[in-house]
Amino acid sequence: MKKIIFFASIIIVALGIFLGTLLGQKIYSRFHPISSAFPQDPPFEMPAFPELEFPEKKCNIEHFGAKNDGKTLNTKAFEAAITECANSGGGSVIVSNGTWLTGAIHLRSNINLYLEKDATILFSKKPEDYLPVVFTRFEGIELMNYSPFIYANNCENVSISGKGTLDGQGEDWLEWKAIQKGDAQRLYKMADENVPPAERIFAKKGDALRPFFVEFVNCKNVRLLDFTLKNSPMWSVHPLYSENVLIRGIKIITTGHNTDGIVIDSSRYILVDNVDLETGDDSISIKSGADKDGWRVNRPSENIVIKNSRMRMGHTGIAIGSEMSGGIRNIYIQDCIFSDSGQGVRVKSMPGRGGYVENVWTRDVQMNNIENAALQFDMAYDSSTNEPTTSVLPKIKDINVSNIKTAGNLPKYLIKIDGLPKQPLENITLSNITGSSKKGIMIGNAKKVNLENVAFSAEKKPYSTFTNVEELNITNSSCKKTDTNCVKIK
Repeated sequence: MKKIIFFASIIIVALGIFLGTLLGQKIYSRFHPISSAFPQDPPFEMPAFPELEFPEKKCNIEHFGAKNDGKTLNTKAFEAAITECANSGGGSVIVSNGTWLTGAIHLRSNINLYLEKDATILFSKKPEDYLPVVFTRFEGIELMNYSPFIYANNCENVSISGKGTLDGQGEDWLEWKAIQKGDAQRLYKMADENVPPAERIFAKKGDALRPFFVEFVNCKNVRLLDFTLKNSPMWSVHPLYSENVLIRGIKIITTGHNTDGIVIDSSRYILVDNVDLETGDDSISIKSGADKDGWRVNRPSENIVIKNSRMRMGHTGIAIGSEMSGGIRNIYIQDCIFSDSGQGVRVKSMPGRGGYVENVWTRDVQMNNIENAALQFDMAYDSSTNEPTTSVLPKIKDINVSNIKTAGNLPKYLIKIDGLPKQPLENITLSNITGSSKKGIMIGNAKKVNLENVAFSAEKKPYSTFTNVEELNITNSSCKKTDTNCVKIK
């Protein structure tokens, strides 16, 4: 460690949560005032996201032969209604109250798929109902695969709205998880060997790469409003190579591995507002491609705002990575509640992935019953399906977190930062953070770390461990003066 500057005392701690006191130190009971250095609004360009205007044309799927008995396959009726509306210049495709079974639904420009309050679109369990194959991306690698349940490619002004429900009947699809790893590794090898995406076809008998639920590819002006989505086969909502996407007021309920709620992938100008997510994997993920295929595409995820939302049960409330080879920048998270999750906010990557994550702001987040770490920035993530075949190191820098409060069951760590010896995380500012944990704070391989007004208790000593940290600044925090084991510096 080259330079360590202590402006005041060191981190505030207690002897342990089980003592029920904080050794005279005050733990904040609510969010602190915003630091003057922390932005009130996103410090990057964002569009206004006006309401989309659709032509008055209405095409009710019933008028095209659809039946709401939950048994009749209505794929052709959906296709006919969408085609009629699109050929008339656009309009709304109406799904009336009832249960409507279907295979893949392919949207087109200027179409609003509208679900009445008691309408349920029930998606078929048969893989053949999601053929022919379409262009998509699986865990950061481009390919041709089963169609997502609702799919749009190269569309503008397209929406799914209304108070109804999308039910993916995902239980059968989740069984594919046990056998998909071999296919995922075969896909990765094809990308590594520069096989053209059009020749990476994975919807033959025996292939087991699960389709996504809702996917928009190369689309502009997308609105996803008010509906409920449940029982996803894999990722639930997946904007890919898209821009100007508003996701507001939707509810997602999923179980099972890889059933992430919202996965933003190499897309920009995305606003996620007032969503309610209860997921089997990460509630919200931000990605941009994996390794060589991500570098080839070279499209970052950028200018993304997530606010006023609730995330429950997922592995992570908001995860950035691990597929981030195309770069991720300008992320703003505000006024969210995470409950019963493995991690709160997590940035994850690994050696060989390359790419970058930069300019991430998080403020005013309540975290309840977090299991592992409230804040985790990890450059040695070890749970990826495919191990990178290069040694290119990722870069993570310019992270600003303010006004975080934890409650409920103790997480293992309040803050855990793991950089790489040859590529430390850089310029991390954590301020106005309160809570309790089992092991406190652990930071390794980092540069320019600022801790301000960090107030917490921990069960085990040392309460804070700093390893190979350059320019560590700790301000307006304190520790019991007689406790020499409060902080350990390596």
